[in-house]
Formats: sequence, C-alpha cells, structure tokens
Amino acid sequence: MFKRLFFTFCLAAVLLLTGCTSKFAYNNIDWLLYWYVDDYVDLDKSQKQMLDAKVEKWLLWHRQDELLRYRQHLEDLKTDIQNGVLSSQQWLTHFDRGSAHWKRFRGEISPELSELSLHLNDQQIDDMFAALEKDNLKQEKKRNKMSKQQRIEDSIENTQEQIKEWLGKLSNPQKVLISEYVSDFKPTFEYWMSYRREIQKVTKTLMLSRHQVDDYASKLNQLMQNPDQFKSSEYLQANEYNRIKYANLLNALNMTLTEKQKKHMKNKLNDLIEDIDDLIQD
Repeated sequence: MFKRLFFTFCLAAVLLLTGCTSKFAYNNIDWLLYWYVDDYVDLDKSQKQMLDAKVEKWLLWHRQDELLRYRQHLEDLKTDIQNGVLSSQQWLTHFDRGSAHWKRFRGEISPELSELSLHLNDQQIDDMFAALEKDNLKQEKKRNKMSKQQRIEDSIENTQEQIKEWLGKLSNPQKVLISEYVSDFKPTFEYWMSYRREIQKVTKTLMLSRHQVDDYASKLNQLMQNPDQFKSSEYLQANEYNRIKYANLLNALNMTLTEKQKKHMKNKLNDLIEDIDDLIQD
C-alpha cells in the first residue's frame, strides 16, 4: 500500500513529465489518493483525517520546493536538445536526475507514512497485503497469456507510443530502430515479481509486529527508503543494461529527427514548463 500511496501522490508529478492532464491531476491529488488507496485498505474517519493533514503538508512542500526543481530539469533538457544531439551519457544523466526527484519525494514522506501505519489494525494490514498479492497474480496471469514473441511485440508497441507522444508521427525507419533496440532488452518480469513478493513479505511481517518491535517506525522508514536491498543482483544488472540500452536508443533516434519532430518535442517541453508555472502560481 505504501508504494501505491507513493505512486498516487507522485502521479501528478509524473504526469508533468509525460504531458497528460497534469494540472487536473495535481490539483485533485487528494481525490486521486483515496481512489487508489481504497483498492487496498478501508480507512476509518480518524485515519482519513490524519492522512488528509499529511497530504496537505506534503503538497505544500512539493509545490514550494519540488516544482521548481522539475521546471529547472525541463529547462536544462530543452537546452541540451537545442544544443544538438544528446549523447547516451547525457541521457543517462537526465535519467539519474529523474530518479533523484522520486528519491527526494520518498525521503520526505516515508518517515510520516511509517508513523501513520501505527494506526492501522491487523485486519487492515492483512487486507492490504492480500490485495497486493491479488495484483501480483493478475500481473502474472496477464503475462502468461502471451508468448515470448507477443511480449516483445507488446513492449515494442508501448515504447513506440511513448516516444510518439514526444516526437509526433514516427517514420518507418524510426519504428524499425525502436524495434531493434527494444528486442534486445533483458526481460525483468520474473525478477520484478520476486522482488515485489519479498519486500511485501518483509513489510507485512514488520507491520503486524509493530507494537512489539522497538523503534518500529524507524525500521519501516528504512525499509521503504532502501528497497533495492530486496532486488537480486541479476535484477539490478538487467535494469542497468536496459537503462543504458534505452539511452542508446534515444541517442540513435536523435540523429533521425526531422525539423517537424524537433519542433513537436520543443512545444511539448514548453507546454510542460507552462503547466508548472501555472501550478506554482496557484
């Protein structure tokens, strides 16, 4: 549930970097929050009031501090693009900056989320992790319906659609280029599922013993802020390989862009920066 909560609260921030109804999402984060959380745990009135107070505080911090960071990141990305073809290393640097946005947010809210978890009862905790396992099984069922080739084709299609959002219509050579790179990505689904189940198991055990464990909130906070400890070395290596491969793909695509696609990408960045400016001024 905590990862789900992280995701929900970050949703608007992520949308700011993907161009999807960003201002609406950001300004309605409290409603979106309950929409997602309700899938996992039913909060009583007092629990909702405590969460409301925290969300208000987090939003204030995020609007005052983080949106300026996002804006600067987008401006720097726009400058790099205008200066010419971005190298793979430049793209990796932007990926790292994107990860840093997430880590700062996680570091800001996880201590208080840990404290809030003390107010859940055992039934709520059991229900929450049962819902998470239901999600796991749903993901596995969806994947198992597809052959290996179908999974690759689905990944190619998704990647093409994501890039199309930024560049506009893709040429056939660009589609082929994306297909070649994505086909070489290392599969991570099984590693990811093992990681999910391991961190969920450890978290559930800790939460159910919350009244018996010394310094419980600190331990849960440390767990949430250091999730990579539950990822296998194979998973971490595959993720890093794919990250580098994706940066190489973007570098290769840079060399194929038409003036129309460059303009589309510039307009996209300008629109996002304007959205952030509007949110900061609200």
